Amino acid sequence: MNTDVEFHIRQNYPWNKLPANVRQSLGNSQREYEKQVLLYSIRNQLRFRNNLVRHVKKDERKYYEELLKYSRDHLMLYPYHLSDIMVKVCIEYLACVQ
Repeated sequence: MNTDVEFHIRQNYPWNKLPANVRQSLGNSQREYEKQVLLYSIRNQLRFRNNLVRHVKKDERKYYEELLKYSRDHLMLYPYHLSDIMVKVCIEYLACVQ
């Protein structure tokens, strides 16, 4: 991933606020930017709220499920900094299953 793109994702720049050179590096594709936002957020185990990913992925629970799956598949440490959310997501999931 381009370092300029990463910088703008980290700073929570929406597509319409991106500079022209960054847009061009993404092929002027908003969909490609959204893919990069999701990938960056999952790789860095970012919280859903207060991050750009909330505008890309509408379902918070599914986002955290993807994050956990990616973390397991890539042998990453469990995201303990997200444990307060993970417990809530698991409880909601168990309530739906029963």
